[in-house]
Amino acid sequence: MSDNVNYLKLLFESGQNSEAFTERLNDFFPGLIYVYDLNNRKLRYVNKRITEILGFSYDDLKDSEDVWMNLVFKEDVDLVKKELDKFDAIKDEETLAYGCRLNHKQGNWRYFKTMGTVLRRDESGKPVSALFIANDVTDQLKSEEETKAMTELFKETEDLLQFGSWSWDLVSDHLDWTKGMYDLIEFTREELPKVTSEFYIGQIGEEDREAYQEAIASAIKNKEGFEIEYLLTTQSGNSKSVFTKAKMVLDHDGNVKKLLGITRDISTLKNLEKERERNLRELKRSNKELEEFAYVASHDLQEPLRKISTFNERLKTKFGETLGADGNAYIDRIVASTENMKMLIDNLLEFSRLTRSSQVFANIDLNTVLQEVKQDQDLKIEETSAVITISDLPVIEAVYSEMKQLFNNLISNAIKFKSLDKAPVIEISSSLLDKKEKDEYHLPLDRVYHKIELRDNGIGFEVEYAERIFQIFQRLHGKTEYAGSGIGLAICKKITDNHEGLIFAKSDPGKGSVFVIILPEKQHV
Repeated sequence: MSDNVNYLKLLFESGQNSEAFTERLNDFFPGLIYVYDLNNRKLRYVNKRITEILGFSYDDLKDSEDVWMNLVFKEDVDLVKKELDKFDAIKDEETLAYGCRLNHKQGNWRYFKTMGTVLRRDESGKPVSALFIANDVTDQLKSEEETKAMTELFKETEDLLQFGSWSWDLVSDHLDWTKGMYDLIEFTREELPKVTSEFYIGQIGEEDREAYQEAIASAIKNKEGFEIEYLLTTQSGNSKSVFTKAKMVLDHDGNVKKLLGITRDISTLKNLEKERERNLRELKRSNKELEEFAYVASHDLQEPLRKISTFNERLKTKFGETLGADGNAYIDRIVASTENMKMLIDNLLEFSRLTRSSQVFANIDLNTVLQEVKQDQDLKIEETSAVITISDLPVIEAVYSEMKQLFNNLISNAIKFKSLDKAPVIEISSSLLDKKEKDEYHLPLDRVYHKIELRDNGIGFEVEYAERIFQIFQRLHGKTEYAGSGIGLAICKKITDNHEGLIFAKSDPGKGSVFVIILPEKQHV
């Protein structure tokens, strides 16, 4: 660019400043060419490319006082003035270079790299005019800034995700590492200016070293990438679990010349996985013991219960007249208590069976399920004059018997806890969960979920009991008011858990309840 300025200076000094000459200048040079009067602070000449680059014409500029300074971006004016003051000290063959922003007619700005030299001097040798070439480097600057920003972002990402990037030149056996790789192995670039494959392989745990070398050899032979996990020893002697993923770069002959890859510290993930596996094993063991206890205890309780019922019947048959009214009343209470105990044991066995459930999932039409439930509840519906309306329900992957039990329990509950002064009205509807709802319920966004709502006009309950009602043996009312074991809703929750779903309830006393069941359309394979 300096040569261009001096060449232009010779042309201007030769007197070839005709209109044809300036037109050729405009065609030849892609940037701005201008002559600036250093004494009078006026623009003496500018090529027509200024219109293309900044939107101004020469007529816009020629009569304005210190017009060039008005074109300079406000924050760069002082910088440009300082640069112009330097012209008093430069020699004829010297040039000055600086960068600044110039305003565009439309209001934005462009960044220019400017080169100038003295064009004319007065009799005392003082510069009176200067010739400048200014090239628009805005796009280049933005590209450099973007590259710099991306580089900084990449470094921050390496720190955040604890990984490093590398390239391995197979010809020179030279490994080029990013800062993340040095951090991973706890060296600085100064401590380890040259990295070879021999050095790196030496840092790999002995048990994993052979597998790592075999993975690389196989990848080079087959000309394909590879992935591998292994233990890496750092400078301080610490062991890290790392994951490496690499791709091949081929030369013109199709041979592998370079490997590009990333290596990530997965020690924390590995430790979390091991801890989770330990917790899961412990949880499974504990659950298995509880399930076995519940099943055995419930099953073993059946035998003495049967004996109580048998001897109670014999007692009433043989000694009923002798016992009198009070004695028979006591026997009736024993019978009622025995029936309640039997119901509790049966429900506990059912709850235990659901916990140990291993039934196969299939596509189930919930409309069909609800029709069967209505038939099962036919007598209760008729006795209470209940009205049940069912909107179009979805087809989902589920266990048929469990879906039937789920809705049987919910509808039975809605009829049981009806208002005293009106017949039960139960409305069942369905909708798809949207993204906002999935976020609200902490469900994966990539799965389809159906929300089924069962509304009733019953007695309702206080909002503080919304979670308690799904706990086993929890009752909000006495047995004399409403019969039941307190397991029905706990069974409903167990069924929705088995189907990777959710169940919860909303209610106000005297205003009915809404039971919400959320179920995935497909189960995980």
